[in-house]
Amino acid sequence: MNKWFKFLFFFFLFISLTVNAAVTVESNDFTLSGIETEFKVKGIDTVLNRPFQYKITSGSKTLSSGVTNPENEHIFKVTLQESGINNLTLTLGNETVDFSIRVLPGWVSLLPPIIAIVFAILTKQVLPSLLLGIWVGAFFICDYNLLFSFLRALDKYLIGAITEPSHASIIVFTLCIGGMVGVIIRIGGMHGIVNKLSSYANTPRTAQFFTWLMGLMIFFDDYANTLIVGNSMRPLTDRAGVSREKLSYIVDSTSAPIAGVAVLSTWIGFEIGLIRDAFISIGLEESNFYALFLQTIPFRFYCLLTLFFVLFITLSKKDFGPMLKAEQRAYHEGKPLGDEAKPMSNIESQIEAFPENMPKRWYNAFIPIICIILGTFIGLPCEGGGFSKHFYIPSVTSIPNESLTQFKVSSHSPETMSIAVSSKEDHHVRVNYDKELVFEKLTGADAIKAIQQLAPGDLFYAETTTSTMSLSERLRSAFAGADSSKVLLWASVFGSIIALLLGKTQNIITLEQGFNAWIKGVQSLMTAIIIMTLAWTINSICSDLGTAKYIISSVSTIIPYWLLPTIIFIISLLISFATGTSWGTMAILLPISIPLAYHLNLQYYNSEIAQIPNAPEMMTYIKSAILVNIGAVLEGSIFGDHCSPISDTTIMSSLSSESDHIDHVKTQAPYAALVGFVAILFCYIPAGLGLSPYLLLVIGGMILATFVYAFGKNPTLPTNHANQQIQ
Repeated sequence: MNKWFKFLFFFFLFISLTVNAAVTVESNDFTLSGIETEFKVKGIDTVLNRPFQYKITSGSKTLSSGVTNPENEHIFKVTLQESGINNLTLTLGNETVDFSIRVLPGWVSLLPPIIAIVFAILTKQVLPSLLLGIWVGAFFICDYNLLFSFLRALDKYLIGAITEPSHASIIVFTLCIGGMVGVIIRIGGMHGIVNKLSSYANTPRTAQFFTWLMGLMIFFDDYANTLIVGNSMRPLTDRAGVSREKLSYIVDSTSAPIAGVAVLSTWIGFEIGLIRDAFISIGLEESNFYALFLQTIPFRFYCLLTLFFVLFITLSKKDFGPMLKAEQRAYHEGKPLGDEAKPMSNIESQIEAFPENMPKRWYNAFIPIICIILGTFIGLPCEGGGFSKHFYIPSVTSIPNESLTQFKVSSHSPETMSIAVSSKEDHHVRVNYDKELVFEKLTGADAIKAIQQLAPGDLFYAETTTSTMSLSERLRSAFAGADSSKVLLWASVFGSIIALLLGKTQNIITLEQGFNAWIKGVQSLMTAIIIMTLAWTINSICSDLGTAKYIISSVSTIIPYWLLPTIIFIISLLISFATGTSWGTMAILLPISIPLAYHLNLQYYNSEIAQIPNAPEMMTYIKSAILVNIGAVLEGSIFGDHCSPISDTTIMSSLSSESDHIDHVKTQAPYAALVGFVAILFCYIPAGLGLSPYLLLVIGGMILATFVYAFGKNPTLPTNHANQQIQ
């Protein structure tokens, strides 16, 4: 018995030492043809602590081969070209593992957004078009099962879009803005603003100019900009004979462009974080990423030219294309909306009519709106810790120490080398460090990397001294670290309360009437909220299908250094247009484009420029080239987002302006396309060759102005005269 026991014991011990664990291959449910895909292999024997020869084959064809590292978990990458079920074999030393993966043709990843966009334009029905695109995407993901794909589209993708925290905050924020607008309409505030501004903005030009100006003033967040400007200026532009299509264009073309280039906004932290991570990945040293971000602003050609173009169109009183027809209809026929238009919201029609003799006080609208603006602008640095206690920490340890102060990490602001933290004494504190930091035994760059890898909720212990951060650095780090979705939510609820109190304290409405008006305002936005949720859903579908990866692989070829910014701009706009998200496009492309720009320009410098007498310093030249490419990613993302019918900001512009969404897209597209074309041909191509961005902005602006004067018509002219001019 003992002999058998010993035999079995040593037999299984021998097996466990030689095999260690069953080798298994983990992969996604599917991949796209022509796209590099990853396989994770677990259970590789590490007892002998030696590398393994590996090979991945499909039949007799070798797809990948090499040598592994002696670790328990390995990542292998292969590119599969044939669609369908691919049966593969992984050979590790003397062992083989058979596995399979489903491969979809790469082009199917484009179908969901293409179907949604084409059907929306053809049928003018956004909801069913988005649902169809979502279902088609889920159909491919779920292995061509019609019923199962429909169920997954609902319980996984749709619910996921609603429950994502930032999406939920945007939904509540949007509904609260709608409720507030409902109240200020009911108490006569909107009519009061129209009456007040009518003497200054009683023509289409002045009404559009004030709309553009307000769009620039709300520079700190694109969502707040869109909803406040559209809702506030709509009654004024209607009275002045401006079409809803033109209003939604101005709203859409001042929200993201101004937020994207503003020196303080909710975009800055996100953009700087992506830039910083990409620089670190290629080993480029940069002490101030905020300053680096500021250096990219001259290369933000699309945003800057768009802001100029909106102003020039307004002051010149000229339009062209579908927008000209819309403006002629609004001015000559008194119809802000077309006869067949289906606006995304109509708050006025939902609100109970108020007596004609009720006072129409402009400040009943101005006060709630300014409270939201100030609340957001002040709330962002407050939430980010800009006005909290600040300390400098010369050294840090993760080992508990009673003589040191314990901090819990809330969020990082690497560009200003600071962390928002909490302590036992204070809920919100910000600490900063510098290159002299000591993290236990680490110093310099290693110490900085270690502290920046602390996750939210992690504890560390440090001695504190007086902060070395300037006020501007504190505010910058606060804006970067603030959760804008929280602040917007707080501000919108606060604005709703202020509007209700104004109506009640002036005896204009009872609380019951006020809450009824608030609810009616919320109800008027439900269709728009559903559309926005479906847009997020199709974005999630595109992410799982790998739409962005397919576009990148299809467009990216051997690129000359000077053409790289243009190619990146085009790839960015394609991804953003197909997915409806500018931030998502930035997150995908910045980590790719910055290293690509670095290596291409380094190669060109070494082969061509280094031999030139008085050649510029290498890193100065390369960083300048990288700035152009960063601008191309950021601008292409915004351009594609502007033109996309499934973009949330495009939807919100239609929503706040009460415009037909498809009419907004159709009238805006020629204007955005013109600016985008000028940005590509006359800005990014020359900028890739090293021309001054300031000169290129002047040239681009002159070309846009010339085009408008050559092809634009004044919509306020008599229709017959205008038609003769067009002919």
